[in-house]
Amino acid sequence: MEQKERQKREFMLPDMDSTFRVFGAHWRTVDKDWSYPLHKHPIFEINLVLSGTQEFIVDRTRYEQKPGDLLLFRPGDRHESRVIGREEMTYYCLHFDVDEPSFRELLCRSPRCFYPSDSELAMAIRPALDKLIELTSEESVVRTEARMHILSALFELFAVISGTLSKLNQDPAGARSSEVASQVAALLEQAVENVEERGIFDDKDTITAIAVAVGYSTSSVNRMFTRAFGVSPRQYLSTLMLKKSKLLLMDPELTVEEISAKLGYNNIAHFSRQFKRWTGESPSRYRDRFHE
Repeated sequence: MEQKERQKREFMLPDMDSTFRVFGAHWRTVDKDWSYPLHKHPIFEINLVLSGTQEFIVDRTRYEQKPGDLLLFRPGDRHESRVIGREEMTYYCLHFDVDEPSFRELLCRSPRCFYPSDSELAMAIRPALDKLIELTSEESVVRTEARMHILSALFELFAVISGTLSKLNQDPAGARSSEVASQVAALLEQAVENVEERGIFDDKDTITAIAVAVGYSTSSVNRMFTRAFGVSPRQYLSTLMLKKSKLLLMDPELTVEEISAKLGYNNIAHFSRQFKRWTGESPSRYRDRFHE
């Protein structure tokens, strides 16, 4: 009996399948006349001033960013910047994207983008940012060991951002909208997981069916989902399909035609066009490059 009781106790990590991408992370020193024009992008951005002073205008709101001050941009935030004062300015910038739904939701629900150096978030993530700043060099690009340290620092950064924003972002008014968006995200993931069983896959029909399932109009679902995750349901669905496509292409036992059928495309040409639209290269080229 005692033996059976011991066998009942088991602890396991949950299954996880999440992807994050980092773009153009860099630190840079610029002169006192430097400026960057108004722009926006479909990814998140962290901007940290290390020395000097920078003026940011974000969606018509002005911020004066001094050493240690942090800006956290969401997809679509329109922003421009310039150096102010009589000295050069050094800053660190990190663009990233994540497909983990709860983390995206936390980032998009954040009611503010500016965090002074003495704020809880700026102080919490500074150690991980300092590690990344130290690792940002030409050498880190080629050394496997350094690249693993970079990944470790990124996971640490994202974990601290997630934990801190969870405490800061208490928004009871948006709780119902957030719950619906999370349901939609789960149903989109389930649709992609079961795509082979469904036959021909159509993103518009899929989103319409999910809207019906959660009891809202398609336009309402689009609005709530975009507010929660920073991308539309259709964009999120494309991200999930691309990830599944890449995973299947890593299997050398499957032909591209078989993969196309598994993903619900009515012919291989359609799949190839869509994959090239997502990545800029054909499925065959991606597979060859992966196995080089």
